[in-house]
Amino acid sequence: MTEKTLAYHFDEYFSICLANTEDLKKQVFKLRYDVYCAELGYEKDCPIDCERDIFDEYSTHVLIKHKPSGLYAGCVRVVTPPSQNPNALLPFEANCSHSFNPQKVAFLRDAECVLVGEVSRLAVLSKFRLRAGDAKSPDGINPEKMSLEIEIEEGMRYFPFIAVSLYFAATSIVRQQHLKYAVVMMDTRLARLLKRSGISFIQLGEIIDYHGLRALYYIEPTFVDSLKPELKELYNSLDKQLIYLDNPYSAD
Repeated sequence: MTEKTLAYHFDEYFSICLANTEDLKKQVFKLRYDVYCAELGYEKDCPIDCERDIFDEYSTHVLIKHKPSGLYAGCVRVVTPPSQNPNALLPFEANCSHSFNPQKVAFLRDAECVLVGEVSRLAVLSKFRLRAGDAKSPDGINPEKMSLEIEIEEGMRYFPFIAVSLYFAATSIVRQQHLKYAVVMMDTRLARLLKRSGISFIQLGEIIDYHGLRALYYIEPTFVDSLKPELKELYNSLDKQLIYLDNPYSAD
């Protein structure tokens, strides 16, 4: 029997789309409310079923749907400063400026063009999150249980399909926007785990309590060229689906 790959498993149970309509964006904001507000209590004073902020105005949003149930299982956004204002703040600058030395992150900025996007507000619905990693975190990744070694079927139990697929989808968006860097506030244990699979985030800031214990990291999106074969297949499958959608960054 032919072994089922990660890409096969994803396509069997999930679909991915850009949230590029008002109705789909409402699904993003509702999912974020369910995870960040109602369940984890990270964000306060949000209207019912709507967690959003000023950065959503210059973000590209992605949704993953669970095919059997029809539920939207996860979302992520890439926040990119608008071309007419390349120095517009990113979330990490507005919310976590005390955790890093401004001189250390100066290379991320250019006065004349946009170099960086921030991967932000990654959320996985609780029923999928707890199943994947049993972690009380919005992405559902528990570095103590998670495995990216998926050669054996047992490993599938601990592979966080939705969260990793959302990170890959965000990378696809970053590449399509021709950005040089992506930044993310990430659990340091997760960063170490990802490095073992060829996804080498570089730490730029101190660990702080921001939606859990996290630090600022950056990565160049060219990391996909050195992914392990099965992860590369999953990335390529997601990338192809996003390119063929109505994506304003896929014209050239």
